[in-house]
Amino acid sequence: MSWIPVLPVLLVTAGLVVIPGLIVALTLRFRGFSVLALAPAFSAAVVGVFGVIGGILGVEWSIWVYAAGTVLTCAAAWAATAFWTRNVKSARSVNQSAPSSWRTILVPFAAVAVAAAMISRRVMQLIGQPEHFAQNFDNVFHLNAIRHVLETGNASSLTLGELQGEGGVGVYPAVWHSFAALTVQLTDASVPLAENAINIVSASVVWTLACVFFARSVFGNNPLITLAAGILSASQIAFPYLLLVWGPLFPNTLATAMLPLLLGIVVRLFRGADLDQDQHLQRSWWLAFLLALAGASTAHMSVVNALLVFSLPLILTVWWRVAKQRWTNRAEAPSSLVLFGILTAAGAVVATLVWLYLRPAFYDSWGPHDTTGGAIGEALTNSPMGTPANWFVTILVLAGAVYLFQTKTNRWLIASYALAVWFYVVDASQERGFLRNFLTGNWYQDTNRLAAFLPVFATILGAVGAWAILQWILKAMPERTARRLEVRWANAQSLRVLALTILTASLALFGYFGPVKAYIQFTMSLYSFDESSPLLTPTELELVEVIDEYVPEDAVIANNPWNGSSMAYAFGGREVLTPHMFASTDPERILISAELPEFDADVCAALQDEDVEYVLDFGTRALSDTGPEYAGVMDLAGKPGFELVKSTGPDANLYRITGCD
Repeated sequence: MSWIPVLPVLLVTAGLVVIPGLIVALTLRFRGFSVLALAPAFSAAVVGVFGVIGGILGVEWSIWVYAAGTVLTCAAAWAATAFWTRNVKSARSVNQSAPSSWRTILVPFAAVAVAAAMISRRVMQLIGQPEHFAQNFDNVFHLNAIRHVLETGNASSLTLGELQGEGGVGVYPAVWHSFAALTVQLTDASVPLAENAINIVSASVVWTLACVFFARSVFGNNPLITLAAGILSASQIAFPYLLLVWGPLFPNTLATAMLPLLLGIVVRLFRGADLDQDQHLQRSWWLAFLLALAGASTAHMSVVNALLVFSLPLILTVWWRVAKQRWTNRAEAPSSLVLFGILTAAGAVVATLVWLYLRPAFYDSWGPHDTTGGAIGEALTNSPMGTPANWFVTILVLAGAVYLFQTKTNRWLIASYALAVWFYVVDASQERGFLRNFLTGNWYQDTNRLAAFLPVFATILGAVGAWAILQWILKAMPERTARRLEVRWANAQSLRVLALTILTASLALFGYFGPVKAYIQFTMSLYSFDESSPLLTPTELELVEVIDEYVPEDAVIANNPWNGSSMAYAFGGREVLTPHMFASTDPERILISAELPEFDADVCAALQDEDVEYVLDFGTRALSDTGPEYAGVMDLAGKPGFELVKSTGPDANLYRITGCD
């Protein structure tokens, strides 16, 4: 099956992610590229907030809830902006009178279009066929969680974690799963196809829009920096590709894709000026920040701490400037200095509390994998976690850092990048202990998640580096030649367009055919689908896809989640006893999984209490050795107390449990 027939599914998913948020952005009176850049985060905010509200009120998740949430959000936005601007010239008239040019209109959209095309193609190559899915640990939960939203109608981030079973933690970010569920509802796509659709949109649309927005927030309408930011967002491995392979970390991918957008909004807020000529919309930017933060945090809460730490250099830069002003004017306005001190202390306390308490439970499964020197080398050569070195990006990043340091502008970007490198190095090379957990525990001490932050700053520094190299080349030219070029450049718009086109094409070629290509070819096996697949094979899929024909809706199926049998829920819509490897500690579930063939009084009572009537036996091959924990639901052929109902292969069997009849 090719990707062309599923193009409508991809377009519907993109529409779900973009259109509602775009309407909200227009209601807030944003214009130009900002409208499109803000749209995904605003849409995520509506999904996240109204998913929770719907769960509390018992209203089933659907496109109608999403539409109603969008309308209510727009009404609130309209009321706020109407109140703010009733005594001011409207932002619409300001924008209509502001001059527009190809730099402010065409260039950012072109940058996103080229980058999105590059990423979409590579992600499609990674996946292979539209309905293939990552044969890895976390995807068992994600596929079943999409089905859970569809079956229960509950898209609340407060309860999605309960899918793990009795005793499981209820809170789990649900925005990614909610988008996928809407795609299934609207297009009748399969669960894995909907999963792939939202991943492609997250990586190619949300991420590229955010990166270009970040670059424009810092450097304005510079066309080369804008185009380079788009290209470089598609030219790195650590994001978005690494998170689509490791885990896979799909909700985290969506949230991280929004991080550059949040940083760009912070830049606009702390500088007090909108670079798209929306000078009268400073309050709207504060509301935009709250909405975007709501969307990103309900996609994955870890983005809050990422935003906190990586915006710190900018915040401290602005704080120092304001502090000096307050101190200089202390004699004239002492109360202002006191208030500034109080706000500083309060901000420090809040930031500390967020850092210490807005984090998951202690999790330390992954130790260091490299020396300190090796980890530094990985970070600086854009080859984290052993991925191929990306010298193309590295050279541009180095040039950008040197340029900013020389020009004494936006040096905070270098500091933020240094923080991203430091966090990666600590997690990749330091032994387990307080420091490692304090700094990286917000991300489960998982070096892959920290590696994904490096491209956020490598992209913008690399974009500046492309501009810097061009300036250095022009400066190195003989004076007469340079003067001639400057005159022609100033008087011939076609020359500017041609030069930018050539530069952009060159960057795109280096990025597209660079290390990303090799990485995709190396990792495609994760999504391969054949009889050697580690999670679900074609014969096993054949069984789970028709399981609803043999198992009643009110019956539960005993299973081993490590061998793919839990996919009976995602693909067949039938409840399984253990939907994920992070299984609940329910003693009856544990007893059934380990000792089912014993059929003693305790086992039979547990079967009745859990409504378990069937068992899926997918043999002994699994993602990991489960030992005796699931011995009771494997190798059941020929054992008394089991009636074979359906078989699609020697290791794909559905049994009805008769041992307690």
